[in-house]
Amino acid sequence: MDANVMEATNILNNPETRELNSAIAYRSIPGNQCLYLNFYKLQEQPFSITPDPEFLYLSQTHRSVLDKALFGIQAGYGFIMITGEVGTGKTTLCRSILNILKNNVNTAYLINPSISGRELIASILDDLGIEHDSDLTKKDLLKKLNNYLLSQTDRRTTIIVDDAQTLPVETLEDIRLLSNLETTKNKLLQIVLVGQNELLDILARPELRQLNQRIAIRCQLDHLSLEETVHYIDNRLNVAGNRGQVRFQKDAIRSIHRASGGIPRLVNLICDYSLLAGYVKQKEAISSKEVNQALQELNIPWYTVETRDIPKFVWFGVSLIVILAMAAQFIIK
Repeated sequence: MDANVMEATNILNNPETRELNSAIAYRSIPGNQCLYLNFYKLQEQPFSITPDPEFLYLSQTHRSVLDKALFGIQAGYGFIMITGEVGTGKTTLCRSILNILKNNVNTAYLINPSISGRELIASILDDLGIEHDSDLTKKDLLKKLNNYLLSQTDRRTTIIVDDAQTLPVETLEDIRLLSNLETTKNKLLQIVLVGQNELLDILARPELRQLNQRIAIRCQLDHLSLEETVHYIDNRLNVAGNRGQVRFQKDAIRSIHRASGGIPRLVNLICDYSLLAGYVKQKEAISSKEVNQALQELNIPWYTVETRDIPKFVWFGVSLIVILAMAAQFIIK
């Protein structure tokens, strides 16, 4: 047996890594994105956790947040804040906003904002395509940004700051100062702060009260309801090319919703693993049994899996398929 295949076998059989070994191995196969795509006749992976605006499902809450944010930007409200728990779809919503605005609004999207005020302004200039010398001071960079905004009075400019809860307090204060860039009639810059719920506590600090008071629109993303989870799963499958060949049964969706709490990212993880379990058993209809197998593999801590429903050979089957696929790749090489 090839040494690499033997190593993979050892990893898969190691009790200490058994909870995640199947997923890690099958996703690491060179040139392979997802083992079950061909079986389910899907064009792309339906439950990737990578944010993709094409897969956006607008629940009642997501639709409300999107509408409020777009209204605030178009109306020139200045500051908008979107908050939500990890995995509720904030980044996907951000990218959808950018897609909607791209033809009519200048946009800058900051996704790693735990930086200084000077670095923040430099990043904004870079994203807007404004050339600047690397040794300019913060004051000079701000002047360059202001000149650009004054030249764009017929076209709004919007900055979206994702993961804003990671910003240093000093940088948040610099963001407040950016909102001072205005004419006698209009704000020159629209700023959307997007972050986890702790952003609310951060902005409640006394030293940030001026920034907190300037936020004109506040939006909160909630979890998906059971009914919304049904539509969410169907939407992602349809976008991925499903035409009825794969379906999640009602008992499966109830288990998914209960285990995930309606958090989209967790729904994606559970559905992905459930499809893998269905693929191993060559099942097009995913039941609660496949979901329970997925939950055991993911080790979801707040869900009690009924282990009597889980055949012990199932994940051995996953491991065997993974090993064979990996071996095939090495033989081809």
